[in-house]
Amino acid sequence: MTMFEGINEVILNTIISNIREGNVNTCRTLGFSQAELQKIQDLSIDEIFDIAKSKVPIAKIDIDHSAFWTLMNVAQSNSQERMIIDRALMLGASIQMLNTYFGLSTTKVSSRRNLLGIKEEIGRKTSATDDEKTILWELWQENKDKVIQLESVAGLELLILFAEETEINLTAVWKVIEQWYRNKK
Repeated sequence: MTMFEGINEVILNTIISNIREGNVNTCRTLGFSQAELQKIQDLSIDEIFDIAKSKVPIAKIDIDHSAFWTLMNVAQSNSQERMIIDRALMLGASIQMLNTYFGLSTTKVSSRRNLLGIKEEIGRKTSATDDEKTILWELWQENKDKVIQLESVAGLELLILFAEETEINLTAVWKVIEQWYRNKK
C-alpha cells in the first residue's frame, strides 16, 4: 500500500464526472491538457480500472499550509459554535433566540433538537417568575460590565451560565436580561 493509494481513482472519477457534466474547464484547471482529457474520455472500463489501481500516482500533492491552517481554524470554530448551540438547546433556547445569535432557521433548530433527543412543547416558553427575575437581576448586576454586546457569543455564554446556575429556562433568561440590557439597567 502506497501513501497515495486511491489518488488515481479519485482523480479519474473527478475528471470523468466533470467531462460528462460539461465542466471541461474544471479539468483544465487541474492541469490536464485537451489531448489528455480526450484520451481519458476514450478509455475503456478496463483501462480506467488499470490506471485507477496503479501504484504509480498520476498527480503530485502539494500542501497549501496557509489554507490548511485556515480550514483547521474554521473547523474548530464551527465545532465550538455547534457545542454552544447544543448547550443552549439543552437549556431551552428558542428558535427565535438561536436565529438571533446564529441565524439558524426553524428547520435547522428542529433538526438539531431531534438529534439531541429534545422534545419541544408547542407554544410559547414560560416566562421567568418574579422570584426568578430577582435572582437574575442580582446575577446581571454582578456581570453586566463583562458584556459589551449581548447578541454576541460572549453574551450568549453569559446567559448560558445564568441558566445553568439558576436552572431557569434559557429563553426566559434571555428575554429578561435582554430588556435590562436594552434599557442599560
